[in-house]
Amino acid sequence: MRMTLLLLAAGACALAAAQAPPPWGEPFSLEKTAAYQCVRAEKPIVIDGVLDDPAWAHAQVIEHFIVPPKLDWTAFQMTNPRRARSLTHAKIMWDDKYLYLAAQMEDRDIYCVTPAGHDLPFGTDDIIELFVKPSDEQPGYWEFHIVPTGGTRDYFYARRGAGGDKRWMKYESGMQAKTKIVGTFDDWSDRDNEWTAEMRLPWSAFDRWGGKPKVGDCWRFLVSRYDYSVHLEEGNELSAAAPLPWQNYHLFEYYPYLVFR
Repeated sequence: MRMTLLLLAAGACALAAAQAPPPWGEPFSLEKTAAYQCVRAEKPIVIDGVLDDPAWAHAQVIEHFIVPPKLDWTAFQMTNPRRARSLTHAKIMWDDKYLYLAAQMEDRDIYCVTPAGHDLPFGTDDIIELFVKPSDEQPGYWEFHIVPTGGTRDYFYARRGAGGDKRWMKYESGMQAKTKIVGTFDDWSDRDNEWTAEMRLPWSAFDRWGGKPKVGDCWRFLVSRYDYSVHLEEGNELSAAAPLPWQNYHLFEYYPYLVFR
């Protein structure tokens, strides 16, 4: 019975993905990974930023990060999409209490001016982001930030583009996150290696529209990243694991699906 439900859910996600705007052609297409599997963790995952919990070995890797087109003001034309130069490997899992995210990010110049803490104003920080949209029928969606110092921020949008900052400043998800860096903060003269982030979100974070999913449910999601670096020709790289038609992380029509199993 459980296998039948999973097959039906996979079919529903595939149909939804087929009805979504078509992805770019190769080599940037995410068509083969339009629906990611979110497997259950048998035991609670320890949030320490180290990513050595055995549960992560069973999670599907999210790694097809691309830099969406943006306006080149010098040439007055849109840039072409390309693969991200800084590699990112992300994973998502769940259990009865939490949604988990792990991310390992190649970074030759780790940059972060925001100290550890929650809901502090961000500067030009390296960031890993998770967007979550449980329903295609409801307009609401969520956004969660982590920076290398371990600083976090969470947002709830009742509707895209409605209300501005006032819509999400009072939202508290209960998110918890930890990070670990291999390198040094804000020293462009040396060569850093990577930073990792680990996060958990209680299901109460999604009570407005969504709540705790059931096996077979499909939610839209996006993992995206800001990377500021002296080693990048443009000085920064904004990448996402979705075929966004331009550089806007709020285009949830292009998000892939997450199938809970």
